[in-house]
Amino acid sequence: MSSRTIVIGDLHGCYDEALELLARVGATSSDRIIFAGDLVDRGPKPRECVELAMRHECILGNHEEKHLQQRRRRDEDLLPDHLRTRQALGPEHLDYFATLPHFIRLPEYQAAVVHAGVLPGKSMEEQEPYHLLHAQCVRPPERKSYWPSKAPADYRFWTNHWRGPERVIFGHTVFDRPLVTEYAVGIDTGCVHGRSLTAVVLPSWEIVSVPARGASRGGRDVTLLPVHGEVCTFS
Repeated sequence: MSSRTIVIGDLHGCYDEALELLARVGATSSDRIIFAGDLVDRGPKPRECVELAMRHECILGNHEEKHLQQRRRRDEDLLPDHLRTRQALGPEHLDYFATLPHFIRLPEYQAAVVHAGVLPGKSMEEQEPYHLLHAQCVRPPERKSYWPSKAPADYRFWTNHWRGPERVIFGHTVFDRPLVTEYAVGIDTGCVHGRSLTAVVLPSWEIVSVPARGASRGGRDVTLLPVHGEVCTFS
């Protein structure tokens, strides 16, 4: 089998599912494995997830960015979830976060991996870190991005605006199913919320998922909000 590129959605501490997903896709040492960021927080095994990513490739997620921003903050000033992650990690893991890129180009597939999203009309190099790490509902060319549940009526999820040239693979926004369009593939399917962990395998663009082994976050009422076609996210 020739080498492949396997891009995996947000882990959020779901290490056991990550190993199961790698086994499901039949990952070998000749495959290139890229994690789409947000390795930590919420789930049970953040340290193991980081060390798994350190053996492969990863892009910066907003949760890794948050831990870098809070690196010198006192323990008592952190949210309990962030403190639990800090206590599981060592300085070498935060040093690793500081090396992570905001995007990875995959020119052989006319694709790129980002954590959250992009604005149309800009190259990857021209994108702002704010959008690469946080973009959801936008109204180009305005800079502001909103969560789907808080977006004004004339703001739409960024994938409705993006027309390439790259097909962008991303995580960050939790969908009720993978979002697959001509120019975007969203693969955060909410493993830490008890749903599933998803990968896209190139060059076939096959979508592969494994079910979550439990829910580390969830239990409250959520509303499904359509974002692109029939694909919905959770408020």
